[in-house]
Parts: sequence; structure tokens; C-alpha cells
Amino acid sequence: MGKIVKNGFDFVAYANAGLIRKVDDIPELKERLITLSEPKTHVEMSRYAVLLGEHILSVSGIERSAAIEECLVINAKWQNKEAKFQAARDAAGVMHRLAREEKSPLKAKTLRAMGQVAVTPHVKWHALVASEYAVVIINLLCPGDMAAVRKERETQIELLNRV
Repeated sequence: MGKIVKNGFDFVAYANAGLIRKVDDIPELKERLITLSEPKTHVEMSRYAVLLGEHILSVSGIERSAAIEECLVINAKWQNKEAKFQAARDAAGVMHRLAREEKSPLKAKTLRAMGQVAVTPHVKWHALVASEYAVVIINLLCPGDMAAVRKERETQIELLNRV
């Protein structure tokens, strides 16, 4: 996929900065998701991130821990002006530490996705990085299944359209 720069943010460079490796994806649906995200406010992208986080937990089958729950809660609190973005960054830091320690690739990617959900109050584009992790999770669960990837991207688009 080529360079995608939206409002000065180079999404592809960010997603590829050692965070996410090769991903089997549907480029036109990824581009559609990114384009739909452009006019969304920071709060709307945070709402999307919470919806996506719930979806990721459902798809991955990873059990909801207190640390995972905090990612969703801190994002919602920030949306209601009840938390500062530093608290969101702290919750994300916990997720990324847990992901580094995790042996299961599926759980590690799910924890990383939830970290992105948590930190979306810092920068709204973290919601799109969580979307990338969701596709990576589908790649792990359904290797080579582009129909599953298509369904995932379509679900993401539907979730984004809800906010």
C-alpha cells in the first residue's frame, strides 16, 4: 500500500514503524476506513476505539482482565472530561508491558490493540492503529482467509459509521 497522509499524519509510516508487521489486508477497505475517519472528531474516534475494543475482545476470545477493562473505562472517562489523556497513556503503557511479556501471539496482539484503544484520547489516530491490530488478529485466527479480513474491515467501517 502506498503512502496515506491525512491532515499531515502519515498513517502507513506510523503503522509500519515496527509496531505491525506484514498484514494480509484489503487495501481499498483500509483506505475507505481511513477516509471515513478524516472528518471524525477526536471524541468520535475515541468512541469508535471503544466499540472496536469490545469487538476485538469478542473476536479474539481473550478474557477481559482489570487492565483491559481500564483501557475501555479510561477512554470513556476522557470522552466525558473526567480524565486527562495522561491517564490514558498510563493505561496503554500497562497494556504494552503486558504484551511484551505475553507468549501467545494472539493475546499479545489483543493487548496491543487494547493499548491503542486506551491511548486514543492522546491522538485520535491511535484508533486506526487499533484497527490494524484487529486485522492482524484476524490474520492469526484465520491465516490466508481474505473473506475473514474483508468481514473485519467491513465491521470496522460499520462501527465507525455508528459514531
